Amino acid sequence: MFEWHTHLCDYYNVTPKEALELGTRSDGRKPSLPGSPTCKPVSGKTFEDIWDEKERKTTQQVFDFYKDQGAWSAFRQCVRHSTMEKLHIAYFKFLLENNIIKNGSHICEYGAGVAPFVTSFLKYIQGDVSNFEMKITIVDVDCEHLNFAKYRLNCIKKEKGFHKVDLDFQIVKPDRLPVFDKKIDALFCFEVLEHVPSPVDVIENIRKSMNPGAIYIENFIKHEVDEDEDDGPDLISARNERDKYYEVVHEYYNLMHPTPEESKSNPSVTRIWQRNSLT
Repeated sequence: MFEWHTHLCDYYNVTPKEALELGTRSDGRKPSLPGSPTCKPVSGKTFEDIWDEKERKTTQQVFDFYKDQGAWSAFRQCVRHSTMEKLHIAYFKFLLENNIIKNGSHICEYGAGVAPFVTSFLKYIQGDVSNFEMKITIVDVDCEHLNFAKYRLNCIKKEKGFHKVDLDFQIVKPDRLPVFDKKIDALFCFEVLEHVPSPVDVIENIRKSMNPGAIYIENFIKHEVDEDEDDGPDLISARNERDKYYEVVHEYYNLMHPTPEESKSNPSVTRIWQRNSLT
């Protein structure tokens, strides 16, 4: 069984210790991030420095930030989610036990980054998987962490013998959200919506693409900010659409977890929704 750092070390030619150091968060950190077959090295900059070094007014300029940072988020996300694998598996057990996903299902990780949820799912499926059939769609902007996700998931597919798992990687562009050729049965959107220019456009794209009864697992991190705070990776436009986004969610989905009271008291909580039959 491979460890959280196995493919990370292979792709970036680093040791497990270096991978941990490069991905551990701290204020003011300026790591010397290695290059890869798909990105150049980045060093001597904080996360904020990378955002500030260019104008980020247009959607394309915002999207470019995730490419400009090189391997930063690949390491950071791998380290963070290495402690969350039990949570990932708990969600998939819920989906399996409720017959939401089964042979032939379509699952999606939206704004996936390194695709931690799908990675854990494929990693822990045991036994003969040669006839296990599933479509998996990974969605993100053009960035290095998506490149790494593609590398890692294809490695897992080959190493474990998932011959009938169809991996589809879709790149979001400023004028084009994903088009799905098969309705989705389960979709993860984790710590994404605060970074997108229009969460309302995202939820409209998602809800039209999901089967009735499908499960939507999402959170929308709410940061307390000053009214005059500048834009950053947490976008002002996303913050301004938060209420409208949840109006759409409540119209087309039923809340399964947590309770409405818990959801209201903790704005950033991860919620499980079930798609209703409204078209």
